[in-house]
Amino acid sequence: MALALSKVVGPNLSHLSWGLLFVIPVVIVLLALLGIHPLVSITLLGQVLLTSQVTIPTLAIALALNVGGALSYLVSPFEGAIVLISDLADVPPTTVAIKYNGWFGLWFLLLSTVVIYLFTN
Repeated sequence: MALALSKVVGPNLSHLSWGLLFVIPVVIVLLALLGIHPLVSITLLGQVLLTSQVTIPTLAIALALNVGGALSYLVSPFEGAIVLISDLADVPPTTVAIKYNGWFGLWFLLLSTVVIYLFTN
């Protein structure tokens, strides 16, 4: 499946270049919000990105995948810690995930993207 997906998506990814550092974590978070486990999406996206013709280093891709995984655990309402905190605070899990952790997640995404770019370029 990853090979077929990389043939379809791969040529379009080369146009993003360093923009992939921002897109990769966002895609992983969106997949986590749909209920797909982050390890599954990281594995699938990693295979797709490594078999496509992207121009950024593989270390940058790996770090962006890690950031996406961390962010998805932070803002996914399906995560166990989020559900536990929401139960203790007597609020819905989406409130904890998006409202409480959302701003931190956004700053984490922006700062980590800059750090990955500076570290690998």
